[in-house]
Amino acid sequence: MRKTMLFCALAIVCGVIGCSDDTPPDNQPVVETIPASWDDQSDRDWLYRNQYKQHMRHLWIDCNRVVSAGRGDLEPTWVEVVGAASDIQRRAEMMGGFWSQIVAAGEEIEFCLEDQDRMGTSAEFKALGAACDGCHMATWSPAYLHVTSGTVDRWLDNRLTKHDVNEMDNNPPPTIPNREAMKALFFHYNMMSMRIEQWQPDEMKESLGKILAESRVRAERWKTVASNAAKLVALANSRKRDGLKEAYNAMTQACLTCHGEQAGSVREILIPMPWDGPMD
Repeated sequence: MRKTMLFCALAIVCGVIGCSDDTPPDNQPVVETIPASWDDQSDRDWLYRNQYKQHMRHLWIDCNRVVSAGRGDLEPTWVEVVGAASDIQRRAEMMGGFWSQIVAAGEEIEFCLEDQDRMGTSAEFKALGAACDGCHMATWSPAYLHVTSGTVDRWLDNRLTKHDVNEMDNNPPPTIPNREAMKALFFHYNMMSMRIEQWQPDEMKESLGKILAESRVRAERWKTVASNAAKLVALANSRKRDGLKEAYNAMTQACLTCHGEQAGSVREILIPMPWDGPMD
């Protein structure tokens, strides 16, 4: 009797499983669920994400939010303009700040070289290098900074990791003008370091000039982005339409100029929507 009841129960269960599938009834909406990996703490994909690209994507999103909320005939959504433009301003000031620090330290080095001040030159060169390192920490992927899954596992187990990790780039990104510019800056930085040790002021000036020329352009562009984002914030807080378009166009023109010079044709460029683009 028990066997008969057991077989009946199994038959019912198998029948239910066989008849069920993942397709909801016609009158039921399909519910999209968030993949577990999106909130899975064991997912280490973020370790290999380029932080600089993430900044760029956020800036692109912010620009498009400003356009979507600010243009057209309807009353702008002022709070969204303020929020998005404020984020642009913060990120631009951070990025531009590193380049401005390099420029400030480089200009001090110029004065020290003129005065044959070897100690002052060394001190300012350290400040220049610290600004470079600050930018690297903010923009490189954790893995490129030697924080891999193995590193995280040891930290979670309250264990230290070795410091003598050699930088390995087994899957480098495609060659673009920006990457080549960074390599050139690194070369001139190393030449300056060598010439400080040997104290060759005239030769140092040549390498320093290359670093300053690139850094001044970068600092000025980020300053343009940040200052025009600040104008957007001020106008939105005052609920003024006049000037929104002009500030947005000036801000995004600086972005597009840099993209044109540094991104290259091998990479998709996220171009912010034009202020006068289509509305539908």
